Amino acid sequence: MAGKSFKFPARLRSYLYFRKDPIGFFMNMQGDGDIVFLDTGVMPTYVVNGASYLQEILVTKDASFRKGRPSNVLKRTIGDGLLTTEKTAHKIQKSGMQPVFYKDRLKRYAEVMVSDAKETVRGLHDDKEIRMDDEMMALTLSVISKVMFATDAGTRKKKLADAVNVTIHQSARNLFSPVLLPMSVPTKGNRDHSKAIRVLEEEVHAILKEARRNPDAYKETMIGLLMDAKALDEQGLITDQELRDQMMTMLLAGHETSANLLTWIFYLLAEHPDVARKLQEEVDQVDLTEDPFAATRSLPYTHQVIKETLRLYPPAWLIYREADEDVELSGKTYKEGTVFMMSTYAIHRNPDVFDDPEAFRPDRFAGDQEKNLPPFTYIPFGAGSRSCIGYRFAMMETALILAVIAKSYHFERAGTETIKGDPLISLRVKDGLRMIAKERKQTKIPEKSS
Repeated sequence: MAGKSFKFPARLRSYLYFRKDPIGFFMNMQGDGDIVFLDTGVMPTYVVNGASYLQEILVTKDASFRKGRPSNVLKRTIGDGLLTTEKTAHKIQKSGMQPVFYKDRLKRYAEVMVSDAKETVRGLHDDKEIRMDDEMMALTLSVISKVMFATDAGTRKKKLADAVNVTIHQSARNLFSPVLLPMSVPTKGNRDHSKAIRVLEEEVHAILKEARRNPDAYKETMIGLLMDAKALDEQGLITDQELRDQMMTMLLAGHETSANLLTWIFYLLAEHPDVARKLQEEVDQVDLTEDPFAATRSLPYTHQVIKETLRLYPPAWLIYREADEDVELSGKTYKEGTVFMMSTYAIHRNPDVFDDPEAFRPDRFAGDQEKNLPPFTYIPFGAGSRSCIGYRFAMMETALILAVIAKSYHFERAGTETIKGDPLISLRVKDGLRMIAKERKQTKIPEKSS
């Protein structure tokens, strides 16, 4: 069902609203129809809410679309990596990257995830106030560095995390800006962005140099697998530039989204102590040391908590496509260059699909209930050929880190400020999340005050 159209003079108001509050903007559009036209004055733009349109754009007719502007923005940082390439190049790269996420690799990664999570626990103590978002960023950065690059970020962790933070903020600013200035224009944002990219590239090139010098030490890592791969492009060659681009992609995308997801989970657990108690009862019964990969199968409720958090606060909160040619959707033709924006944040809050959609209810995902959801109403990892290649890695990492930490600590809010989402490249907690660590040996989770 086609919905409303918003034209000038509403055009300016609509754009300003989008810039000020993207989440509110998409939520307000949710009830206006399956597809809503926005006259931006630049190019035809539509907000897509309906499942049938999502299926056509992301799966049935995905060959008629490109990622467009987000790819152009992210290329400034990660080059022609898996997130930014299109069509045949993307298909070849995704195929070449698949072995990184095979089962035997995930088993090795699981051990690192548990080990690093325990190290984070050792850095906590009762009543310690922390920035949960910073803690999770540091932890997931450590994991990705070890499993993908066989290196311990160590004392460089803060510097790398700060560089990632700058690139994320500047990329988001560029994504939503009406004019995309060349990097050569010496604005403060461009200068900061270029400096951050240099920091990340120095790390990547140092790792790559060592991997070339001592390949045996890296054969079980992403770099080693890619160096042995037949091709990442149509020429059948593996170049240092291609390796650099995939490493930059993993360095940014491989930990930032997981860190944000974990931060949202700890926030929701603090707000819902009954859920936190049930999760603790489960993780207390599971041995995470002998075979952590297999242990994840014994954490069904933990996975329910993760999936419900992904429904409410999906890190990949916005999907953006541009028509690569004239394309017909639900009987109507849309011209080449037409923009389609799909907010998983809003789609996951459809009251026709999810009863009381703002409520945090992990039991929505008990048993086979997820399978009973209408198609394309819950897509936290996207859909179709561009769905997230690392979703199993992300789910396993989140479950193991959550389980390790929940065995020893629960967390309370350190303040009473309203928590809001910050929709950058992925969905963060705006201004961070201050929490107080409570050691479980000394405290039980308190009942939430009414």
